[in-house]
Order: sequence, then C-alpha cells, then structure tokens
Amino acid sequence: MRALVKEAPGPGMVLRDVPRPRIGANEVLIKVQHAGVCGTDVHIWEWDAWASARLRPPVVVGHEFAGTIAEVGPEAGTGGLLSVGDRVTAEGHIVCGHCRPCRSGDAHVCVRTRIIGVDRDGAFAEYIAMPASNVMRLDGIPTEIGAIMDPLGNAFHTVLKAEVPGSTVLIVGCGPIGCFAVGVARAAGASLVIASDLNPKRLDIARTMGAHATLNPATDDVAARVRELTGGEGADLVCEMSGHPEGHRQAFAAVRPGGRINLLGTPSQTTEVDFARDVIFKGVTLYGVTGRLMYQTWQQMFRFLGAGLLNPRPVITHRFGLHQIGEAIQVIKDGKAGKVILEVAE
Repeated sequence: MRALVKEAPGPGMVLRDVPRPRIGANEVLIKVQHAGVCGTDVHIWEWDAWASARLRPPVVVGHEFAGTIAEVGPEAGTGGLLSVGDRVTAEGHIVCGHCRPCRSGDAHVCVRTRIIGVDRDGAFAEYIAMPASNVMRLDGIPTEIGAIMDPLGNAFHTVLKAEVPGSTVLIVGCGPIGCFAVGVARAAGASLVIASDLNPKRLDIARTMGAHATLNPATDDVAARVRELTGGEGADLVCEMSGHPEGHRQAFAAVRPGGRINLLGTPSQTTEVDFARDVIFKGVTLYGVTGRLMYQTWQQMFRFLGAGLLNPRPVITHRFGLHQIGEAIQVIKDGKAGKVILEVAE
C-alpha cells in the first residue's frame, strides 16, 4: 500500500510502498478515505525539538482519519457492532486501560498513551489497523467530516468543560480548532462569542462559524474590547487555543472575576503569570485540555452533528492527495489554510 513515512531524522516525509498492516484478534483493518493534516504533522515534517525527542523513525504519519472497515479480527466484532463495509472514524489515543487515570474515568490522560502517527503507524496511508475499542461507526456522517472529528473533539472538550448556555465566550487563537470552538460555543447556546487572532483569513472563518465579534490584537485592545462587549465584566469563559504567551496574557486580562480559562494551546515557550493578580485574587478556574474525553466527547460530537446543530465544513479550506503532502504542509505554514484534508482513497 501507499503511505507517507517519516523514514529518518530530518525534515520532510516520503511517499512509499509499504506492507499492508496485519490485524490482531481485537483489531480492525480500515481503508482510509480521508485524513486531516494538523500542526502535529507540521512539527513532524519540520523535525523540530518536540518531534526529534518523541518520534522513532521509520513511522507512518497521520492521526486524523475516517474510512471503511475492510477486515474485522475474530474478537473485534462482538455483538455485530463493527462489520466489514462500515464507515468509521477512530480515537487516535491508544491507552493502557490499567493505570489509575484509565481506571478512574480519565483515560484521556493515560500515562502510557500511544498516539497513532506518532508512537505507532498512522493514517496517512491506504490502510490502518486499529483496536476495535477505539473505532466508532459514522452512521451517516461523511468520511470527510469523520476525518476531522479528532480536532473537532478537542474543540468540544475545550468548550463544553464549562457551563456554556447563556455565557459569554472568548476564543483566543482561530486556527482550525479555535474556529471549530466558535461553532461549538454557538451551538451550545453561548449568548456572545468573541474570536481573537492576528490572521485575517482565520477571523473570516471564525465569522462564518458564528462569531458575533472578531478582534485582531494588532489593532484592538482585546481585553478592553471584551469588557466593552460584556458590560464591563469580562468573558465568562476563555478558550485559549494559541499556546502563545500573548494569548495567555489576553486570556487572563479578559476573563471576568470568578470566570474560567480552558487551556488547549500547547506552548513552545514559557509564559510568566502573576498568579496572585490573575488567578488567586480573581478567583479564576484553570483547566488543562488534553485530547478528547473518552468517550464522552465523542458522544457529544455525534449528537451535535447528527442533530444538525453544527456544520464544521466552512473550516475545511484545502484538499490534497497523499503525493501533495509538501503543498499541504506549506499552506498551513503560510497561514493560508483552515483545515487541510488529504483525499486518500482513489
């Protein structure tokens, strides 16, 4: 089969013919239809400090995908839940099931998590083998949408870990997940959704996804504008999606006293925080977001999508073939894209 492989340390990926995966008794083989390209894949392409410390090449890259079941292991289709021909997506974090977080309902922070496309072969390939426990039927949801349910789930987790109905919400950072978060907040009943980003194209997408107001820190005093828009209070909920120190500064300045900041953006540098002023005396709740709650977040997504409460398609801006991975990475690096999709099946 064809697959995009990180063959060795250094920049880039290569399209290679590699053996089709063999499945175990509790696994399914999935023919990949669509796959999503994200910031993690850019890190791997660039071979930055994170990638060089984490990956052990060779590895097939890619962790966001959807497709059709091609083969079911003898112990993987119990009760007829999964069958050949089913259109499916999958949770890309494979957890141990035995550590304390796994056994206490917090499998999303399993201490032995292995991520497809990072710690084991992933989805930028014609076929992928997955544990049946990680696989979910799409039940009418197109595979193009199924392929972005990983990042969409990050947005659901970030937004819905707060009391959203009637709340005022500030989204800091309007990459694809931030734009998804705008749509989730609107669908969940926020009374006001404000989006902040330096990139005009991303702000355009945020508006399409339902942002009531958009702010550009290059020209707007974000905290002052948020207070103005909220009657002087500040935002009830801030979803920090950028991971940048300036984004953190905006979040702490714009949240109301007693409000909440949910942090998804992964920093590449240290942020200085005045905890006395910005957290303790302000009574602010901080929540760190890792992946998706397994499997509460997935249930929420299926319900919102199935009921037509959320349409994530406006965030998808580019589609490429596997052989065009270099172009896909470049449009992301250039800031010209929303969500980028690889069309894998011919």
